[in-house]
Amino acid sequence: MDFIFSPRSVAVVGASNKEGKIGYEIMKSLKESKIKLYPVNPNEKEIMGLKSYPSISSIYDPIDLMVISLNANQIPQIIEEGAEKGIRGAVIISGGFGEVSEEGAMLEKKIKEISRKHNIRIVGPNCIGVFSAIDGFDTFFQAREAMKRPGPGPVSFMTQSGTYGVTLLELMEENSIGVSKFISFGNKVDVNEIDMLKYFKDDKNTNIISAYIESFSDGRSFYYIAKDVSKIKPIVVLKAGRTVEGQMAAKSHTGALAENHIIFEGSMKQSGVIVVDDIEDMVDIIKIMAHQPIPEGGNVLLLTNGAGPCVVTADAIGMSKNLKMAKLKPDQESKLKNILPEYSIISNPLDLTGSATPKWYQNALEVLKDSDNIDIFVLYFVIPNAPIYRNIHELFELFDKNWRKPVIAVMAGGQYTNEISKKLEKMRIPVLPTARRLVNALDKIVEYSRWKRNHN
Repeated sequence: MDFIFSPRSVAVVGASNKEGKIGYEIMKSLKESKIKLYPVNPNEKEIMGLKSYPSISSIYDPIDLMVISLNANQIPQIIEEGAEKGIRGAVIISGGFGEVSEEGAMLEKKIKEISRKHNIRIVGPNCIGVFSAIDGFDTFFQAREAMKRPGPGPVSFMTQSGTYGVTLLELMEENSIGVSKFISFGNKVDVNEIDMLKYFKDDKNTNIISAYIESFSDGRSFYYIAKDVSKIKPIVVLKAGRTVEGQMAAKSHTGALAENHIIFEGSMKQSGVIVVDDIEDMVDIIKIMAHQPIPEGGNVLLLTNGAGPCVVTADAIGMSKNLKMAKLKPDQESKLKNILPEYSIISNPLDLTGSATPKWYQNALEVLKDSDNIDIFVLYFVIPNAPIYRNIHELFELFDKNWRKPVIAVMAGGQYTNEISKKLEKMRIPVLPTARRLVNALDKIVEYSRWKRNHN
């Protein structure tokens, strides 16, 4: 499957010189990928400074991959022609297949038959294709100025929905989460979630696997493979089609037939998969796991310069399944009293009060960082408080080191606070805005950590 993400040469069937056309935007994205390109359009002699070919068969050079943007009824012939030339795979961007009509479903069936007959791998149809941040390969028809691409990183994402893919990629870029590989497989005429799960398992650049799925090609196979993969890499899944209404929407979107959601959740829990409720949930969990070590347990210490949000957090932890408020030991309390101002509240939450500077946080962490009674450190910051604001450089110095246990910052506010959040995330410190999101993400991560420990 490597040739799908890092081909040496690509034919763009349906390439165009006209701005706004999908074939134009695909060409533009691929041209910036700096690979060998062969535009195919019988009505053009040249596209973006490259010779245009009237057909696939008229290209004499070897081609690894076709990216196709044509009317649905033209595509089976193109796939057949490409297969006869020895092309190894095709990405079909076009829609108009099983998601819209019986005629479209018949075209899908024909493409599947050609794929199996010639052993040519097909991504799509009805998708936005593939992206590799590491190799710079990009088939998107979304302009780079309109949709930012994340840089290289440990997360690979597969999706049945191109729209969810676009949204997640932009959110990951905004949250400084790097991507290894991305694939949108739409109607899954050939390449599906099982193929990609196997591929990502062995991909040395993928440490975290995430997925948006509307239906499974083979639920039983996915369960067994996921159980094997989860032992070495976390899998985060957003599954749509939980209700009758959602199932009907899925069928009209990608022609997907959704499964019983109760059975899905039960099987995923047994296989170690982290199931999320929405894309916000997914980004929070991925961000923590991409930037910090996975916690060994669920004992949480809250460290703050403003107690109010910590009370809400303590409530949420009390209602969670896998988290607990860590209890300080007497010797820890004694050491903290010796290094912190006398008006600090030595407990959990460890309240440094509004007078706290970043140095106070650092002093407390130096005492507690290797404690066996604390698994996760959550640091609340009220950034506008004068001692923090006036010593903001010390905040970055505080995080300019590798902590053995996960450290997560929580802050919310206006423009200045958001600017600080972005700077911290570039330093690989995950920042979340609310107690609900924090506890929801940590609860699921700790549940996965325990599952993994029990199955290895």
